Amino acid sequence: MLRKLMSTSLAMDATTLTLRLCKAQIRLECPPSLTRTISLETIQKFPPLVQWLDTLDTQTLNAKDKIAVDKITVQSIDEFSSGKIGFLKFTVSATHTAENKQLPGTVFLRGGSVAMLIILRTSVDEKRKHSFQDHSFVLLTEQPRMAAPAFNMVEIPAGMLDDHTGEFAGTAAREIQEETGLVFDSSELIDLTPRGDEPHGLFPSVGACDERIHFFACEKVVTDEQLEQLRGKLSGLRNDGELITLRLVKMCDLWRETRDMKATTAMYLWDRWVHEQSQ
Repeated sequence: MLRKLMSTSLAMDATTLTLRLCKAQIRLECPPSLTRTISLETIQKFPPLVQWLDTLDTQTLNAKDKIAVDKITVQSIDEFSSGKIGFLKFTVSATHTAENKQLPGTVFLRGGSVAMLIILRTSVDEKRKHSFQDHSFVLLTEQPRMAAPAFNMVEIPAGMLDDHTGEFAGTAAREIQEETGLVFDSSELIDLTPRGDEPHGLFPSVGACDERIHFFACEKVVTDEQLEQLRGKLSGLRNDGELITLRLVKMCDLWRETRDMKATTAMYLWDRWVHEQSQ
């Protein structure tokens, strides 16, 4: 569950951050209405903000186009029931130095996440195929998603990273168990994520959100009876509001059975991986 804290004051509490590599200084400011509950020190330690600042530091040092960031203004904070910060929204004062132009600077900070393509096969001898030819089943979750809003959104399993370690595989294995009840060791996961600039991952909504998704696939041989046990099973951390029902869809039909961008992306990355393995 989340508790939202929002700015209600024009006066600001502030501190100065110094980036480690480029030594640029940035003013971090936050209304007292927020810092009465969450200190500036706690905000600075929020792992997605630490990651964002690290990436900004590297970009400032190495990027061809120079952009100067001098101020971050926190607007709202969402807390999990555990007391940890879940989401952070702020504006950033950023100037393209060569053009002397202010850049759009609204940021919704939530950090990295993982998404899993879970392929269930009924035969150990079944060969890997491209997604449009594969009649194996993919395990999906169906749950309410109020951002859409969709009361029965069908997706591949996914979850947030909960720390700054960047340990994606362990998070993926844990999320699979929480959302589906299936147990995988992290060594069984196939990393589908293309390698590029740090931090690794694909950005689904980079216009305003820092979320980057790390994609994995995993394969499991199951019996027909096990398939039926999974179909329609209730799952998720229900005390945390996760009202999940499991669904099974043939891989070749996945593209038409969901509006989930993660599922479509995972299918493409899987096809690329299968192709590379066949070379």
